[in-house]
Amino acid sequence: MITEFVQGIFKKDYIIGLDIGSSSVKLAQFIKKEDGLHLLRLNLIEIEQTGDESASEEQRTSALRNLLKSVDLEKSKVIASINCPQTAIKKVITPYMPKSELRAGIMLEAKNYFPFPTDQSLLDFQILGDVIEQGVRKYEVVIAVSPIKTVNKYLLLLEKAGIKPAAFVPSAFLLQQSAGYAAQIKHGEARCLIDIGAYNTELIIAKGKYLVFSRKIPIAGNDFTKAMMQVLVSDRGRLQLSFEEAEKIKRQVGFPAEGESRIIDGKISTAQILSMLRAPLEQLSAEIERCLDYYREESGGSKIDSIVLFGGGASLGGLNQYLAEALGMEVRLGDSLEGIQAESEAIPERSRLSHRSEQAIGCALSGAGGINLLPAEFKDQAKKVLKRGTLEAVSAAVILILIFIFAGMKIQLSNYEKRISVGKLELSSLEPQLKIARSEQLMNKLLADEPYWEDVFLELSNLIPDNIYLTNLSMQNNIIKMKGIVVSTKDEVKLVSDFILVLERGIFNNLKLLGTRNLGQNSGAEFELRCWLDSQ
Repeated sequence: MITEFVQGIFKKDYIIGLDIGSSSVKLAQFIKKEDGLHLLRLNLIEIEQTGDESASEEQRTSALRNLLKSVDLEKSKVIASINCPQTAIKKVITPYMPKSELRAGIMLEAKNYFPFPTDQSLLDFQILGDVIEQGVRKYEVVIAVSPIKTVNKYLLLLEKAGIKPAAFVPSAFLLQQSAGYAAQIKHGEARCLIDIGAYNTELIIAKGKYLVFSRKIPIAGNDFTKAMMQVLVSDRGRLQLSFEEAEKIKRQVGFPAEGESRIIDGKISTAQILSMLRAPLEQLSAEIERCLDYYREESGGSKIDSIVLFGGGASLGGLNQYLAEALGMEVRLGDSLEGIQAESEAIPERSRLSHRSEQAIGCALSGAGGINLLPAEFKDQAKKVLKRGTLEAVSAAVILILIFIFAGMKIQLSNYEKRISVGKLELSSLEPQLKIARSEQLMNKLLADEPYWEDVFLELSNLIPDNIYLTNLSMQNNIIKMKGIVVSTKDEVKLVSDFILVLERGIFNNLKLLGTRNLGQNSGAEFELRCWLDSQ
């Protein structure tokens, strides 16, 4: 009863994904049901592009407050996407080692994984699984980094809106999470997913539901807007669009088709628009082609089945047709709502939101069970608050339950007294059996951690080769240490390595060579191993 009461207080009924972009703020609210997550609400508020960062910041804060106006934050787990030019993810292969040592190793090597300094960045990683390279076991890991400055900026923005995030997840990872949820993905299908935002464009290649390649492309939506601000001289005179005018016409017209000629707002022709947009268009398609070529080379010629566009920039008319012709493959607008269970009226404008909400949806779907770039002190603070709140709730629950018990006992006191008397008689009759059970329990506890030495010695006697013999065998804290000598030979190191491989096939695991020492005068070498036993 106490457990159910506490769970009821701290249960998070909702998961909210937030995508705080430069041109819009998106929210995806999911509710937990027995058959999984159901989309309860999907919404987007546009941010006016003025070039004034402080004004944009105020708009984003206001948009967040409006989106969360009807949300019970106490019952919600809020996960936000995070992005900037130095927020990135990369899949790498690392040596196999204890997970407690893996983080330190990744921190040391992070500078070699990313083309920018990472010493002032927050880092997190997720182990995807084990791989075997040339017979050696290794880890396949996704590593994410983001500058501390960027993380603090997001924290401040959310604080102004009254939000305490449970996690920050990099946008490239979310793109893979959201797109990988789609029910129509075929096993082994390789897709290039591109999210075109106002300032950043993310490109990832996913095979099935798994990330295989990620890169930022230096062409985004505002580059097209700025290209339309060039000075034009024509028979109608000199013309230069402001940023707001260029942004409006870009969204209205998109990328005109070749040969099309009409005047927009009495100022500029579609032919002029296409002429100004051609350079960033060609640069974008060239960058995509470079990424595809790199993937084909690294994967031994594997093909990309399709290119899927997401983000506000993907809305621009004619973009997918242009890229399809330039790249010679299918390019389509993405739908982040594929495979999502949605409540009625959860999606008011599917055509407008489906390709722009992949980050917010990806946040909620991830549950931040893997990568989380929230600073450690905020993670610890959340744990402390939960622990303190749990203790307070348990205390309150205990008091409440005691009151109920007291009231019940007062009403039925005579019945309880009779039951207590009967219980005492039964307990006294069971006392001898309880003593025996306690003794057996104590013996089992003392022997629980001891290995079956008979099996250990039998296994070793079958596995030790003729030119190796053990001089010492000990166990402490469930760790077995072996010392032995390799009889003089030309390659003592290989013999020890072969011996380790043989042991790993048996009941021993996580073997580690602690050291070797040459005995001199061709007498052989002394070695020391450490390992664990498989669970009995």
